[in-house]
Amino acid sequence: MILIGHRGAAGHAPENTRAAFERGLALGADALECDVHLSRDGVPVVIHDDVLDRTTDGHGFVRAMPWAALRDLDAGAWFGPAHRGERLWRLGDLLAWAKHRRTRRGRPLELVIEIKRPEDRPHPGIADKVARALRRAGWVRRSTVISFDHGAAARVKRLLPGVRVGLLFRETPPDLARRVARTRADAVFPRRHLVTPDFVAAAHARGWWVGTWTADAPAEIRRLRAAGVDALATNFPERAR
Repeated sequence: MILIGHRGAAGHAPENTRAAFERGLALGADALECDVHLSRDGVPVVIHDDVLDRTTDGHGFVRAMPWAALRDLDAGAWFGPAHRGERLWRLGDLLAWAKHRRTRRGRPLELVIEIKRPEDRPHPGIADKVARALRRAGWVRRSTVISFDHGAAARVKRLLPGVRVGLLFRETPPDLARRVARTRADAVFPRRHLVTPDFVAAAHARGWWVGTWTADAPAEIRRLRAAGVDALATNFPERAR
């Protein structure tokens, strides 16, 4: 099972920052998950929310500010004074930092990149920009791109046939098999409450890779591992080792 550090290691450090990614790697994650929105000038920015207020000292929508302004925001003080001064990263910054990193098991670090979809509207062109960043940085074979926006996932797969693409969902769509076929997805990422041994077995029978999120309780981690998932995201990677 691939152990994914959710937003780096969001239980230990401010999510989606260098501190969280370094912590996730140190705690034994095989892969690190991040979230991507676009800035006003079209830069892929590593941040979960479509607004800045929860995890930075900025205010308003990420898409309303250019990267030159976003880069100066404090993305760590909200978590605690020890993290004051942490900055937002571009996707390119994360790709460069992770390029030569290896896991505690000696394997090349992998990334799981979630393309975010704001509640009120999609990001025009975000799939193209993420695909371009992965291609330029040489990350196609070490990345999994996931999204609730299945159209964006399909676009990435068309642009980068060699990248693993996964469909996120909170409830199982009745037309899941058709969606996987239409998007050419390699993986499904159901929320953890949907995962059962039967679900995983049926997915594997169709050739689908199964990831799930976000499990922090040791008993739940054990349950999901026993169900046979291929990957599991957690805010506390050390609990799954």
